[in-house]
Amino acid sequence: MTNAYVADFSLALINRTGAYYICRDLIRGLLDLFPRIRYWRFFRKHEPVGITRKVLGWAMLMELRRLAQEDRLTPEDVARCCSRATALPTVYLDPLYVLRNELRPDDIVLCHDVGPITHPHLYDHDSVTLYKLAYRKIQVERPGMVFVSETSRREFSHLYGSDYPFMDVIPLYVRNTTGAGPDHQPAGIEPPFLLTVAAIERRKNLDRCVAAFIRSGLFREGFSYVLCGPRGYAAEEILNLAETTPGIQVLGYVPDEELRWLYRNASGFVLPSLLEGVGLTALEAGAHGLIPLVSADSAQTEAVGEGALGVDPLSVSSIAEGMVKLVRMDNEEREHRLQLIRRRVGMLTLNRFLMRWRSLLAGKQEIAA
Repeated sequence: MTNAYVADFSLALINRTGAYYICRDLIRGLLDLFPRIRYWRFFRKHEPVGITRKVLGWAMLMELRRLAQEDRLTPEDVARCCSRATALPTVYLDPLYVLRNELRPDDIVLCHDVGPITHPHLYDHDSVTLYKLAYRKIQVERPGMVFVSETSRREFSHLYGSDYPFMDVIPLYVRNTTGAGPDHQPAGIEPPFLLTVAAIERRKNLDRCVAAFIRSGLFREGFSYVLCGPRGYAAEEILNLAETTPGIQVLGYVPDEELRWLYRNASGFVLPSLLEGVGLTALEAGAHGLIPLVSADSAQTEAVGEGALGVDPLSVSSIAEGMVKLVRMDNEEREHRLQLIRRRVGMLTLNRFLMRWRSLLAGKQEIAA
């Protein structure tokens, strides 16, 4: 395996969620290993921004949508449309972007989760169609695979087998960009409140969380429930529900100084998601001293460990009981859980993440834990 790779960072054209920042940090931290960076069909030294990013992103989405609308399209059809623009192997930072490029066994694909396959009802039809094509192409060509959690690797193996050059798990890290610095109170937000930081989309289970907040009775005690994050799939139905539910405050995307204030003043963090590749925001909340309420026996609990409070994400009653416990938890239990979370946070650092990727790209296919 060579020490030089193309980094396919096409997701940067349309994505500003956690996956984007993680992949951006990976490229910036290992620039010596990525002499070329591809954004869909273009190689650029610097990441596109502003109107350039929007135009390239629009063109890419149009091409992807045309692919999704070809009902009889097979991975073999897709492969015939592809070309190899460089002799270097490629690291694909999302499986979707293997579709318009030749995929080879010496390439590497980073898989965050296989949600569009296992939970298609949480995604739009085109996304499901495209990811099915992408994963089928991966299954045929057999590149090296990297996963962000054991949960993601297990689900991928169940669907597509395990006969790949390697299938490594490299856990993500806790970003510290919101940890230090001044804070600013968002307009209209007053303690006490529970907090969710996540994209406003169906897979985050926000409809059940809103119902659980009402069932918990915390609103009658003066609590509110604050949701902040960018809009995602089926955001309108969630926003409509929030507008008609007392005590729910939706902020959308907030700058870092406001996010710091929210973390520092919340009574607890709530995200019993229906699907996560790793559940990093729950760890970030724990790093700020908040006990996270997450889905039991999921990638979230794998990431956060025993410090999190696990609930049944399909049960409004279970989520409501968890919300009440976040508020009522005695100091001894709270401190014990926070100690466990801090220990976990201390293990998941950016330096460790970059070192494990560097070891992999240098040819070590089995990475020490």
